[in-house]
Amino acid sequence: MMILGTLPHGNITVSGSTVETVNEFCYLGSIIQDDTSCDKDIRARLGKANGVFGRLSNIWRDNGLSLHTKISLYEALVLSTLLYAAETWSMSVSNTKKLEAARHRWQKNATD
Repeated sequence: MMILGTLPHGNITVSGSTVETVNEFCYLGSIIQDDTSCDKDIRARLGKANGVFGRLSNIWRDNGLSLHTKISLYEALVLSTLLYAAETWSMSVSNTKKLEAARHRWQKNATD
């Protein structure tokens, strides 16, 4: 159980067992934090998307594939991994810069 704010009546008990209180948990692949920060989730998403991008290195180096095909793969595989649940993120300037830097790096490497 995660509490936002204060719990008015102490601990919550279900079937005689006290429910554990946590500061964060993973739900459907997203990291939920009690301080409503999305920093950890964004870092995790960047790591996952970077892993996907790296596993496709043979695709990026293949001169036989058109730029259109590479862009389609980039959008379908890398961006979809990065942006999963992004609509729930409250963006800071710092996180925006991290996402933009990753996008620029990936696009440069995919099109070289």
